[in-house]
Amino acid sequence: MSETPQEPEQPEPGQDAAREPALPTSLTFRITPVSLLAVLAIAVCATPLATTAGPWALLIYLIPLAIMVWILRTRTTVDPQRVAVRTFFGGSSFGWDEIASLRLNERRWLKAVLHSGKEVRLPAVRVRDLPRLSAMSGGRLPDPTSQE
Repeated sequence: MSETPQEPEQPEPGQDAAREPALPTSLTFRITPVSLLAVLAIAVCATPLATTAGPWALLIYLIPLAIMVWILRTRTTVDPQRVAVRTFFGGSSFGWDEIASLRLNERRWLKAVLHSGKEVRLPAVRVRDLPRLSAMSGGRLPDPTSQE
């Protein structure tokens, strides 16, 4: 009782064999969670000072706690309609049509330059993410890697 292997299905003559993959509903760019290991190292290194210098020295643990909250909260989420930026103290959201251009700052992070002239930093979005950002914008932002 052995089964014979079946032939893989061939695409019909009218179908494109090399279809582009479907876009996800949204993309989220975050600071890598591996950075939390640095927070742990800071907390461990602060422990001798925090435990021997008196009760007020325990406040030194607020530093790694603030860094951890910053890592976990900071992100840029894009979908086909909007760009949502979330930072440590707040956030903003704007549509793709409001973006006039993108600007690269001195640390290789991207900033969205809006038609109003306002610049919004896009946390955790790097130059290497431009092709994915372009795909999510539906062509409203050009992909620099596809231009010759």
